[in-house]
Amino acid sequence: MLRPDTGLPRFSGGPLIPVATYLLVITVLAGLVTISPGASPPPILGMIWGVGLVALTAGALRIEAVSPRSLCPPIRTLGPVVGVVAAFWGLYNLVAVALAMGGVSGFEASLSRTAAHPLLYLAALFSSLLFTAIPEEFLFRAYLQQKFTGLVGGTTIRAVLSGIGLAAVLFALFHLPRWFLASGHGVSSALAGRLIGLTLMGLAYGCVYVLSGNLWLVALFHASMNHPPLLVTVTFPPELHLVVSVIEYAAILSLVALTVRLGGAAGTSLIWSQRTISASTGD
Repeated sequence: MLRPDTGLPRFSGGPLIPVATYLLVITVLAGLVTISPGASPPPILGMIWGVGLVALTAGALRIEAVSPRSLCPPIRTLGPVVGVVAAFWGLYNLVAVALAMGGVSGFEASLSRTAAHPLLYLAALFSSLLFTAIPEEFLFRAYLQQKFTGLVGGTTIRAVLSGIGLAAVLFALFHLPRWFLASGHGVSSALAGRLIGLTLMGLAYGCVYVLSGNLWLVALFHASMNHPPLLVTVTFPPELHLVVSVIEYAAILSLVALTVRLGGAAGTSLIWSQRTISASTGD
């Protein structure tokens, strides 16, 4: 079963804990970007950052009297998780190959770097999953999103959507230190587009997390979107990036919602199950 039988954690702290945690994360990240400017950090620094992000989040959870382990889904859910992500990318590749064979602009009937160098791709995907996707989703979805949901109420659509939205905005802002300090971008239309794209990404991942309750699923989608396993060469013009992203996220959410519903898991809507309501209210 894809969705673990868990509810909203019962956080014992107030709103200052997530705020302080986020500000600390941003401060440390800005310091690392200043030390190592560039489009991406050296591998060893990226590994240290990923481990550090998990440690900071785990520390905040300890203060909240929530066990970090309780937010990690059971190992038995890994099979369904891999199956859902593989199904998405399988369908994506079918469409991409068909468009490439049809001569559609942006789709070339030639092997992508992923297909030409599968072992290198798998190494990059695993590294992204372990040191980027899991640490970031652990902070933004497993902790901040659920914390904000609990603060707003935890039992209504409004609370759940507020949690998703607040975490998505913070997720977008989280990426700005490297955008400003390392890439040299200023306040421009490019910045607005970047923020909108990252916010949509955060909203999509937040909805996947609400629908599935599975950290591994949202992290694997995150990592594979960072490193798309496309078999043919696909190049979208910059002006279409946002449109393509919306289509991709809509497809992901549709597939996850269908899978959860077919799996018979309770609570496929944006309202938490009764067990979750009881956990958040202490009844």
